[in-house]
Amino acid sequence: MYDFGREPLSKVYPDPCCLTLTSVLLPVLTLRSRKPITASMMISGVYDFAMDVEARIEALTRTEYHTRPRGAKRLIEELYPLSRFALSLKQPGLSIEVEALEGSGRADGRISISGFLEKTFEVQVTFAGYERSDALRSEMLAEEGAAPGAGPIDRERDTGKIFASMQSEDVGAFVKALGQSIHARVSLKIGKPYATGSILLVAFDEVRICGRGWWELLYETIDDAGGIHLGPFSGIYLFNSASNELNRVA
Repeated sequence: MYDFGREPLSKVYPDPCCLTLTSVLLPVLTLRSRKPITASMMISGVYDFAMDVEARIEALTRTEYHTRPRGAKRLIEELYPLSRFALSLKQPGLSIEVEALEGSGRADGRISISGFLEKTFEVQVTFAGYERSDALRSEMLAEEGAAPGAGPIDRERDTGKIFASMQSEDVGAFVKALGQSIHARVSLKIGKPYATGSILLVAFDEVRICGRGWWELLYETIDDAGGIHLGPFSGIYLFNSASNELNRVA
């Protein structure tokens, strides 16, 4: 495995949009699920799993989607990225089974591959770039129909009302914040014991990260923050929910 502590991501992966097996523009499934998802453990074939997750997200109300109460949060930040990662592994001759693990155990999911390749591994999913200020903006957007994209935002302790003011920022400021958040999430995860062969999937939702230039800038920002180290994982991937782009970075 390449030592990403020695070379920056921007040099190792100079063209994220031209990666082969490690960079996939995943399909958007629009079919409705044939089987409802239970509130407990989910386990099914890769296509059924993806359709079930998508159907549940489509069933969320506008307020639920933006404010992300517990169930919606898990759907958007864990199960959707897990389903899309599993889809990227599907090939003719391979059967993929996906299992979503409940509770606060060491893994968020387990993927089993059978066919000409036999393999089972755990997946740890973490979500980056959605801090307290982002959650407040989403809540304000759901309640009032609009929210400033940048600037100070907070909640009044007495009334609970969110107040915000607009503020200009550099064009690439959001990329810097996202890169720092990704580095922080990875650094937190590599210090914990995970099963041998586990995959770390770092998801984020940023519609402005699309195309070679923005991905290169994101890699440079991660490098500046300290880079990405493999730690106990056999692979680390970045997934942009806004574009369904998946890139392996370690």
